[in-house]
Amino acid sequence: MVLRPAALLVLLLVCVSAFSQTPDQSSAQTNPNLPRSFHDPDLNITYFYPGRFEPDPASVAQNTSPASTSSTTTATPKCARSTFFANSVTPVDTSSFVLSTIDNTCPNVLRGATTLGPFIREQIIRQLKQYGEPTVTQEATRYTIDGHPAAIVLASVPMPQAAGKIPQTTYAAKACFLGNVPVKAKKKSDPVDPTRHVLCFDFTTLHSDLYHLLFAFSLQFDNDTPQPIVPGSVIR
Repeated sequence: MVLRPAALLVLLLVCVSAFSQTPDQSSAQTNPNLPRSFHDPDLNITYFYPGRFEPDPASVAQNTSPASTSSTTTATPKCARSTFFANSVTPVDTSSFVLSTIDNTCPNVLRGATTLGPFIREQIIRQLKQYGEPTVTQEATRYTIDGHPAAIVLASVPMPQAAGKIPQTTYAAKACFLGNVPVKAKKKSDPVDPTRHVLCFDFTTLHSDLYHLLFAFSLQFDNDTPQPIVPGSVIR
């Protein structure tokens, strides 16, 4: 299986725009056992991921282009945007992940995304269905990341068999969480703090035993303590 089809599996099907953030250059080491980091300055969130993953060259080129900034606009509103993509290709496996943000550019999309479980299930099925008949291997499991409501769904799909090639299955995980913790109004007359962003993490691999890589991803809200994106307790 070539790299690009694997990458396409994890792209959101709801209006995804060009990559708009720049990976931290200071974390660009060659040791695959050391973590790398990516900082989203718009939301002041830092993501940490295994060093075996290399940022996609095309996305890096777009990130470093002067015309590619978070303020760039197009004629068509983007309901969601991919902020970072990286992949890992070895002689025995291909894995990739994408970080995406859904904001209030499209209020209806954001409102649907805040349901988390149903939204994630619908999206992962839609993303995989173009390659075959996907199977949900773990229904939506809810948890929290540093107080932020989150949920994850696992699914898989058999890939079309090429002549002379061994049949392969792509395994996917999609986790989304609220970018801010909604504050409940103390009085009915007080305005409710709305959810302003839903952040998503999409992961695909060709080997189910590589799901353990999910546990090596973490994030840091503002200057708080880094928290795992996918705690080991939520994967069954």
